[in-house]
Amino acid sequence: MEGLSFSIQRSELPVQIDMDSIIAVKLIQASEVDRSVYSSIIKEIRYLMSLRENCITHVSRSQNKVSDSLAKFARSEGRTMTWLGSGPPEALELAAIDCKDFGG
Repeated sequence: MEGLSFSIQRSELPVQIDMDSIIAVKLIQASEVDRSVYSSIIKEIRYLMSLRENCITHVSRSQNKVSDSLAKFARSEGRTMTWLGSGPPEALELAAIDCKDFGG
């Protein structure tokens, strides 16, 4: 959610969200009122997404090694970090692998 908020603040461009949790994608995309334990977070994400043209899709962990790596990094560090214009070397290496795996 912090990344979405940051993206909206930093740019007027549409926001592309790729998530490895199909359950989270479905909760966010659902048209009905969310009654799960995550309802407040889902409501906030839906509000932020209403502020900008956006697209949210499910991408498996095996197809997005960068996202998986950064999520593991965040869990191990217990804090949020932001990189502008680049990223940690490991993420850049994995991005090249992800692109190669997609034929890019």
